[in-house]
Amino acid sequence: MVLRLGWVALATIMLAGCSKLFFYPMEPWVQNPENQGLKYEDIVLIHPRGLRIHGWWLPAAAEVPVKGTVYYLHGNAQNISTHLANVQWLPGRGYNVFLLDYRGYGLSEGKPRLPDVYADVQLGLDWLRTARRTEGPLVVFGQSLGGALVTTVLGEERNAQAVDCVVLEAAFASYRGITSDIMKTSWLLWPLRWMVVPGMPAQAQDPEQRIAAISPTPVLVMHSDEDEIVPYSHGERLYASALAPKTFQPLHGAHGQSTRDPAVQQRIVDFLSENDCAASVAPLGKPVPAEPMTPLLPPMEPAAPTKGPERGYTF
Repeated sequence: MVLRLGWVALATIMLAGCSKLFFYPMEPWVQNPENQGLKYEDIVLIHPRGLRIHGWWLPAAAEVPVKGTVYYLHGNAQNISTHLANVQWLPGRGYNVFLLDYRGYGLSEGKPRLPDVYADVQLGLDWLRTARRTEGPLVVFGQSLGGALVTTVLGEERNAQAVDCVVLEAAFASYRGITSDIMKTSWLLWPLRWMVVPGMPAQAQDPEQRIAAISPTPVLVMHSDEDEIVPYSHGERLYASALAPKTFQPLHGAHGQSTRDPAVQQRIVDFLSENDCAASVAPLGKPVPAEPMTPLLPPMEPAAPTKGPERGYTF
């Protein structure tokens, strides 16, 4: 029985390739921004060959001055409706937000796989750089898989200094590395590691290989020392591979949950302000002074994780 299950697992992984491990899309929405009291607009971007990619545009709250625009890339499971809580606080702090669903997620057409999904991330970036609605500095905020994907994309030569600031939370440093780490957690999959890991994306696509090319754009790397999915060492490796200006922020709590904490939200806002990624809202000639940076956050209780996919790993 064990041998049979092992061959089933191996066949499933090998046949599905990267898509099996890295992507767990969900089509139905569980909510929309209006349910949370937010104004929003559906955005449909079209690839040159006609594939439609969907996203939400959340304008900054009307009662606050616009400070900038945030491009948000979510993790590997579900869709933008389940990741909304990670960024729904930003409009109230003066930031427009664009959330993108990769192909196969939500209303986006197609099937997710690497390297095709890089083109979805690039499509959203290109649109934001040319859209008239993009105000102030352009910030990229990638969580987990989204952080890894956007780091790989921003590391391409054509995207040199395409954005003004980059925020990464719970991102992994390498595709083969996280594959190996996940397989270590299963006695059934671990013996098959030598067959599966080499089939993952080439090391040249790894975030830790690309992140240095993002410099001199400021980068904030955040990772929880209690992350149960992506080991803390991945955050350390990403930070070590990045070039200045860079900041590392240790976090506490479950994977992908930290940005729902007001202390972490403030830390992100402070980083953007200190690195000229918050448009001045003071009268002409009177710049807004940056608030002092707190080097470490106080300990936080682990947040209750949201419901993940029926199978697989959420990252």
